[in-house]
Amino acid sequence: MSKKIVVTERDYDLISKFVNYHPKNLSSYSYSRLLEELKEANIVAGDKIPEGVIGLNSEVTLYENTLGKEVKITLVVPSKVNPKNNMISIFSPLGVALIGYHEGDVVEWEVHGTVRKYQVLEVINPGNNA
Repeated sequence: MSKKIVVTERDYDLISKFVNYHPKNLSSYSYSRLLEELKEANIVAGDKIPEGVIGLNSEVTLYENTLGKEVKITLVVPSKVNPKNNMISIFSPLGVALIGYHEGDVVEWEVHGTVRKYQVLEVINPGNNA
């Protein structure tokens, strides 16, 4: 079983609705893994994600082991996607893989047909930084 993820009520509701209404937009791997993780998720109150946990609007720095390079992304709703600014959908294969994981975690997930391994180096959540 995968690691227990942490999600806010807001993110849980958003992801659950997407999974229920758009299951064909996810690969069978992502769909089954995400359902399993949501079922076991630690759901926290409020609209602020705990420090160091990846959620909607998180800015994330990753080390992608397969390619051996660092990647910086921001997880956004589909209407805000902007590849030039590394803003990817929370429902993209990588977005689905990362949601709820912590800074320092290693995440293994199938992305575009290949299981990849990502080290979460840094997570910045806009509402948590004053």
